[in-house]
Amino acid sequence: MKKTFIAITLLMTAVTAGAQTMYDALTYSQNNYYGTARSIGMGNAMTAVGGDLGSVGINPAGSAVYNYSQFTITPNVTLSSMNASWSAYPINGTDTFTGEVNRTLPRFTMPNIGATINFNTGRKRGLVGVTYGFVVNSVNNYTGQMMTGGQNDKTSYQSSMAVNAEGFDIDFLNGYLDGSGQSIDDWKHPYQNGDDRGYYAPWNVIANAQAGAIANFGDPNDPDYYYRYIASTEGFSQTGEKDEYGNYIYDIFLGGPLNQSYGRKVTGGKTDAVLNLGFNFNNKFFLGANLGITSLNYNYDEYFKEAAVDPSDFRIDYDEASTYFTDYRSRYSYSADGTGVYGKLGFIALPVEGLRIGAAIQTPTTLFIDEIWRNSVDVHYQNSQYDGDATSPEGNYSYRLVTPYRVNAGLAYTFMGMALLSADYEMTDYSTMKFKEREGSWSDTFDDVNSEIAGAMGKAHSLRVGMEVKPMPEFAIRAGYNFTTIPEYTSGTTLNDRLNAFSVGVGYSSKGSFFADLAARLTMFSDEEIFPYSDYLSDFASPMILNKRERYDITATIGWRF
Repeated sequence: MKKTFIAITLLMTAVTAGAQTMYDALTYSQNNYYGTARSIGMGNAMTAVGGDLGSVGINPAGSAVYNYSQFTITPNVTLSSMNASWSAYPINGTDTFTGEVNRTLPRFTMPNIGATINFNTGRKRGLVGVTYGFVVNSVNNYTGQMMTGGQNDKTSYQSSMAVNAEGFDIDFLNGYLDGSGQSIDDWKHPYQNGDDRGYYAPWNVIANAQAGAIANFGDPNDPDYYYRYIASTEGFSQTGEKDEYGNYIYDIFLGGPLNQSYGRKVTGGKTDAVLNLGFNFNNKFFLGANLGITSLNYNYDEYFKEAAVDPSDFRIDYDEASTYFTDYRSRYSYSADGTGVYGKLGFIALPVEGLRIGAAIQTPTTLFIDEIWRNSVDVHYQNSQYDGDATSPEGNYSYRLVTPYRVNAGLAYTFMGMALLSADYEMTDYSTMKFKEREGSWSDTFDDVNSEIAGAMGKAHSLRVGMEVKPMPEFAIRAGYNFTTIPEYTSGTTLNDRLNAFSVGVGYSSKGSFFADLAARLTMFSDEEIFPYSDYLSDFASPMILNKRERYDITATIGWRF
């Protein structure tokens, strides 16, 4: 089997600034609205409806529709269900997946809390009411957990790390040399500045080298001896031939079958806190504006494990003794926190009896994001004196992300005062996303990724429809549906992702001020393909994971009008 170096892995895991990708920008820019139980029950098709605190983040004019003040609080339980399966030898069109594992991760949240205060101006015409509000609505939920695995006798995670380490001096990876090749005793120093070629070693490669999961091999007199690596899962034999640089040529092979497993857990969410101002003109035209403050928290933790089916297949000879590889684990932890500010302007008009028209536009949000991450590795052998472990220093970086503008429009119609139908369309142009330095003067750090975003990302579209029926004045029945695309590439292809959400709900409104609503929503995501490590063999692909994702939300709102 011939190893081939895959540069993309190095680029994705480098310790340098500017390792952000367009997929990071997409993750932090996307919205999946929550709100009150009423707005969720109606599929958040609220642009032209208003009158509900869940609608204020979608259309600021919604706060001014009714001539009363209100307060709501909304607890929510999310159940994220992921069903993952494993293909050790993926081949396009004929993949066989095994090892199916279902994981459900619950999470309690408070996707809405807020209040609006309405003031009647006393006028019969013109500006008849002004509404002030403060509302907090959740706009995304990152909850999810999955795991799967299977047996593999062709490739190894550790082998991919050995390929990615090629070209780096072992003493540089172990922290004994700085980027100029000078001896040092501060092991944290050299990785921030690159090696003598100006190349930056990925943290996972550094951790694997320092744990002893990968090591130099062959004849120590070879010119490239200290720059080439073999994994603890591999063996080698000398062919007797040399390359043009005087290095012996070796056949490298996987020792035997491995039991491999992969797991991932994601938590966090995105929330908008909005200061709202709404105006009521003649009870026919409503205008509103939001100053929104976005807060973001994203936590990602993944592991990869592999263990020898038969340790005797993985003999390793040291000068003083021999041992056998037994098991290995690599872990990567990452978290991001961000805050940002945006503005939003919207209107709702009642041109004829029963019909409502609404629209809103939101400015781009500048998110100030702080990231931290860490890699760790541990490897074990039958003779435990050779066991090793290593943890990278905690990496951190701060930057700005400008998320795209949003435009939404809606229609709603009321039938005989007892039934309401509504429909929304929302467009988001993800090609306008941009990474920027946290502060300071112009920098070209993000030129490549920003060019990739502008050239690859495109517009995404969302259709939301909802209905509400009141068989009696105090009781309401609701249903809704969402369809959201993920942005098209400019080439016409897509990221192969869609979001379908189905919701139902009920509501009770007393003759006094109290009201309560309950909603349930099922969100169905497109299947996700995960590649836990890069292809490094010319004749075999590395494993692929197929992850099927669904999310269930149960939401209740209690509120008072006054």
